[in-house]
Amino acid sequence: VRQGEKINQERVEKVFSITNPANLEQMKDLLARCPQPQIEFCTELIQYANQVLDHPLNEGIYLSLCDHISFAIRRAEAGMNFANALHTEVRLFYPQEYNIGCHALSEIQRRFHVSLPQDEASSIALHFVNAEHEMSLGITLKVTQALGQMVNTLESNPDFQGDRSTIYYDELVIHLKFLALDLYSPRNTHQQDLAFTKLVKEALSQEFYLAEVLTRELETACGKQLSEEQKAYLAVHLH
Repeated sequence: VRQGEKINQERVEKVFSITNPANLEQMKDLLARCPQPQIEFCTELIQYANQVLDHPLNEGIYLSLCDHISFAIRRAEAGMNFANALHTEVRLFYPQEYNIGCHALSEIQRRFHVSLPQDEASSIALHFVNAEHEMSLGITLKVTQALGQMVNTLESNPDFQGDRSTIYYDELVIHLKFLALDLYSPRNTHQQDLAFTKLVKEALSQEFYLAEVLTRELETACGKQLSEEQKAYLAVHLH
């Protein structure tokens, strides 16, 4: 099909539309410089992610993911590989998105005969995290780094005995992740429960103190303050 030709509507399988005008020129540029098979692959990967995550994704993922994967393939073909410093943190805090990244690496190897390094799965995963929570990549990196620092601080504390193989640890990790994401949410859905906070501070004073220590790093990274109640809930998870 050439520009200006009419398309037979009966042959149309999928229709893509850009609702944000700011993305339109970027999409035109992307279509001009990225090979069509790579764009088709990214589209299928996003559809796969939609099923796995069961969460709406910001339409910007079509731009950011295609651009990232196309560049990653070119780098690999040129023998240039870069390590993702947050590989461990991404695997811990975003396991579903990381598994999508692993699926992407397998498909890239099968379709394009290009082998990308394993930590590239983490880089791909972060694009899906951005699209889920509508954050910029810079903010996602800051949050992920802060979460990793929190876990390191926690596990180095002699008063905390953590076992990563237990369901309690999994629940704590999930709570930390959503606590961080909540700081960037424009909605303030928390109603202060002063009685609950007072009870936790008295009954779990050691855990509450540890929660305050941990959340300082997160508050610094986000530039916002958590409520006393949020710290109280974290103290309960630590307990």
